[in-house]
Amino acid sequence: MERRAERLKGSGLRVTAPRLTILAALEADRTHPTAEEIHAKLRTRHPSLSLSTVYKTLEAFLAAGLCRRVNAEGSLRVDGVPRPHDHAVCRGCGRVYDVDRDACPVPRPPARLPGGLVVAEVRVEYDVVCPRCRAAARRSGREAAMQRRAAR
Repeated sequence: MERRAERLKGSGLRVTAPRLTILAALEADRTHPTAEEIHAKLRTRHPSLSLSTVYKTLEAFLAAGLCRRVNAEGSLRVDGVPRPHDHAVCRGCGRVYDVDRDACPVPRPPARLPGGLVVAEVRVEYDVVCPRCRAAARRSGREAAMQRRAAR
């Protein structure tokens, strides 16, 4: 808990019990959870924790750089892994996978983009079909169609 308190302080956030609890849950969860999923996991041990508090805390974490938004469809999904990495999102089931930069390096970005935009970071998101969805497509005879869509 002390390390988490230091992370909060170092990010300019006040240390509170809900923030420590949510940060611990986020660090332990590699599924890129939604606010609703975090709330569901925590509410049995913390019944006074509201969904609104989870959302507000995640927004504060996003602004402070303690987590980052994952661009998957649907609800706000967050990633608590602080090291630079990318994501692969399955177009079948929507599951989000971490992609290590050592395994798939990202090209060096330009310092600036047109319009005076300064590049702060590059994130790559791979559009994939996971093994489970490929197997389901194979069983249903839709594998060829999924592969054609993925190749586009």
